[in-house]
Amino acid sequence: MPRRIDAEARSAAIAEASLRVLEREGLSGLSVRGVAAEAGIAAASLRRAFATQHALREFCLQLIEDRVTARIAALELTGRALVDGLLLQLLPLDKERRLELVAQVQLGVLSLTDSALRPAAIRLSEGVDRVCHVALQLLAEAGQFNPGRDPDYEAQRLRALLDGIAMHGLWSGELPEAGPMLRVLSRHLDELTGP
Repeated sequence: MPRRIDAEARSAAIAEASLRVLEREGLSGLSVRGVAAEAGIAAASLRRAFATQHALREFCLQLIEDRVTARIAALELTGRALVDGLLLQLLPLDKERRLELVAQVQLGVLSLTDSALRPAAIRLSEGVDRVCHVALQLLAEAGQFNPGRDPDYEAQRLRALLDGIAMHGLWSGELPEAGPMLRVLSRHLDELTGP
């Protein structure tokens, strides 16, 4: 049993180190050697877990998805508060979410030219699409979504808005002010009740 705990602790350290390296140094720094140094473990130990850079990159994308999924699963909200809570998991409102978004953007851009990485990047993007669809379903269940609106179109529009708000937040500095992002998102959701 202690061996498993050590393996879990090592995986967590590698995960955090990978995202920190991506945030600080970009893709050029995301190497087995760089991540091992950041995590404080031997490079040989990391190479046993990730034989290639591709495996490490895929791991980072899966890690982001797992972390967001865990935060969403932990939400104990209902109605509009749940909708807001779901969508806020996708914005860079704290260090953890900013770190994830920086890594996602960098690996997503790489996946445009790295066909082996593309499926993992697409899975992560499709997860964001699902969150947008679920958010609109929850609004509809709460009577806060006009049934005359096209839910597929509105999910695409919500996704575009979230992506824009998130990127603007990244460009705003280390930790952007949450107020403006939240106001834009909240106003958009409020408007979905109308024609």
